[in-house]
Amino acid sequence: MASQDLLAKARDSLRRFASGFTTGQKAVVMVGIALVVAIAVALASLTSSPSYGVLFSGLSAQDAGSITAKLQSAGVPYELTNGGTTVLVPQNLVDQERVSLAEAGLPSQTAGLTSLNGLSITSSQITQQADYQAALQSQLAQTIEAINGVQSAQVNLALPPTDAFAIGQSSQPSASVIVTLDAGVSLTSQQVEAIVHLVASAIPGMNANDVTVADQNGDVLAAPGLGVNAQGAGQSAQGFDSQLEASIQSMLDTIVGPGNANVRVAATLSTNQVTTKTQSIQTQKGKPLTTPTQTQTQTQTFTGNGTVPGGTLGTTGIATTGNQVSTYKQTSSTTQYAIGQVTQTVQQAPGAIQRLSVAVAVNSHVKGLSLAKLRQVVAAAAGIVPARGDTLSVVAVPFPALATTPSGAGSSLFGSILGIAKVVLLVLGALGAILLMSRAAARTEVEPLFPAELEPALAGTGGQLAGPTEELPAVALPQSQPVVGEDVLDYIDRQPEDVAKLLRVWMTARGRK
Repeated sequence: MASQDLLAKARDSLRRFASGFTTGQKAVVMVGIALVVAIAVALASLTSSPSYGVLFSGLSAQDAGSITAKLQSAGVPYELTNGGTTVLVPQNLVDQERVSLAEAGLPSQTAGLTSLNGLSITSSQITQQADYQAALQSQLAQTIEAINGVQSAQVNLALPPTDAFAIGQSSQPSASVIVTLDAGVSLTSQQVEAIVHLVASAIPGMNANDVTVADQNGDVLAAPGLGVNAQGAGQSAQGFDSQLEASIQSMLDTIVGPGNANVRVAATLSTNQVTTKTQSIQTQKGKPLTTPTQTQTQTQTFTGNGTVPGGTLGTTGIATTGNQVSTYKQTSSTTQYAIGQVTQTVQQAPGAIQRLSVAVAVNSHVKGLSLAKLRQVVAAAAGIVPARGDTLSVVAVPFPALATTPSGAGSSLFGSILGIAKVVLLVLGALGAILLMSRAAARTEVEPLFPAELEPALAGTGGQLAGPTEELPAVALPQSQPVVGEDVLDYIDRQPEDVAKLLRVWMTARGRK
């Protein structure tokens, strides 16, 4: 009984509340309620829809068909992506469905080195080599797919034949890798380098320079002669240009003022990895390798009858000498000094500056402008090297007036926003006043007085009414309908606080009913 009374009171309160609205207001309220209900239903449907996770990826057409048939028979919702090679199921069912499908032997086509388990011993060497290469390619693809951001991968190997009796083996083994990345994902240099080294380390005799990596868009990420992340060479150049431009721009803003200078930088960076090997010989004078110095002395003594007689023939007195002794002595010394050999290997990473071009435009209206000093400062900040072919251009040109007065533009924009806000507030206030006055007019019960009803009540002179005054019924005079026009708008503009108070009172009164 109490619940019925409560429902009746609630129904009466709702009816009284609804009776205070006009037909137009009721229509607006109904439309608003319908919109709220529609939005609530849409949000509920979005929040209640399950999020899907990857059940299997990289499936063959046969495995994908078998898996979807099993899911459909079990009543599990699923989605196919990536051309039917990836199956998605609700996130909370991923683990359960993987176990269920594994019990059914799905996916049936095994990949990787495990596919060699069924290899027959009677197969030929060519078949074994082909199966091994296919298994190795699949295993490497699975390893690369474990990298974050890689959706799928395909590895192609070019391996030389392994024949022990072959004279002269083929060239170096090589590999190519194509990766399909997730939407909006790009691999970093470290990730590309990891892919290159993973492939090169798995193949005997393969170097990192023999691996080519590309993505699904055909962009080369690594290639022989280009180094790792060849695609990032252009991005690195753009990043270098932007960084150098920002550095020079901040310096010029301090010198000539914000908005009075514009800088552009174009740099040519090297994408090759250069290795330089230098050998030099060094001698250390004054520091012998062996001490003391090795000295060798030779002494020779000659003994004979003397020298040959000499003199003028035909004359007397030719003298002859007697026995004579002669001695010969030779001394030699040897000193060994240390000789040093220095081998220096310098490996230069990609990104070296080959050429740099800087252009600076300065507002000619700046007072005390010195292009020579600006050129000197910019050349030092940018690191201009004329011997390398770098160029620097600094010119003074008149800038538009808008560029020199950014504060004025901002103030005008702020004024426009304030003006628009004021107009919006005035319109809202006018609408509120109109609704208030229409509600007041609707609540007033007007009883029109007709002359035929007043004639019997008229008596005497002076237009006095007959009968006692207290018995006369109270008559509510009709209120004149206010005209909403410029007067209301002017009042709202002059007295915004009063209008706000009136709106608050009206909303409070409605809430109490």
